Amino acid sequence: MSPAKNDNAALVPAVDRAARILHAVASSEIPLGVSELSRQLGLNKSTTHDILSTLCHHQFLERDEAAKTYRLGYALAELGHRVGERMDLRAVAHPRLVALAHAVEETVILGTYHDGHVAIIDREEAPHEVKITAPVGRRLYYSAGVFGKIFIAAMPEAEASKLVRDKPLRVYTPKSITKITAYRAELEQVRAQGYALDDEEYLAGVRAAAAPVNDAQGHVVAALCVVGFGTRLPNTKLLQIAKQTRETAAEISRQLGATAYPTWNGVG
Repeated sequence: MSPAKNDNAALVPAVDRAARILHAVASSEIPLGVSELSRQLGLNKSTTHDILSTLCHHQFLERDEAAKTYRLGYALAELGHRVGERMDLRAVAHPRLVALAHAVEETVILGTYHDGHVAIIDREEAPHEVKITAPVGRRLYYSAGVFGKIFIAAMPEAEASKLVRDKPLRVYTPKSITKITAYRAELEQVRAQGYALDDEEYLAGVRAAAAPVNDAQGHVVAALCVVGFGTRLPNTKLLQIAKQTRETAAEISRQLGATAYPTWNGVG
């Protein structure tokens, strides 16, 4: 893996200007207005005004109407809080990912859900030379594999129905579940047993098991997944691994403050 490069040619000008404005407001000891920001950053005054208005629209900035100056908005605090939550989740979960991967000798992945996609936030790879891997930061469509079954099972019925209606189930292999009635039946089973299975539904020849990670409010904040080649995961072993995955996810959940497990009180 090569290191990231600081390539200015790849920057999006409008986004770069918005980021520079946010940094300027954050680092200034006094409130700044359009003129001060325009002069300080060497930007056109009209352009600066438009960017400020856009940032205010998304609550990244707030405007003091009396003084005509700008301060950081609550949306930044919310994003910062979520980053902190994810960092805490990874810190708690990582040692248990490592232990589970060593116990089952397959790749273990931790994923979170946002807006129809699952983001991989941590993983520990199998010790085999030939193994399943996925880079941290990769985003998957919610119905790609086993992750989505965990998150959708936690959603209120109306929210889950809207998601499936707006973002239909996709076909990846001949075993992919694409009929809504069959998918709902699968979700009922997931809630009943506390784990989900993927029998070559996303990738041919690949099987997986996943379990929910709950926070103190009973929200599903992540899904813990073990994935490997089907030749190494016959039914009996896959079910055994599913139970081990659920046990590890329960340990992580208790560390996050969960008093009951598993619970399906929405997606956190």
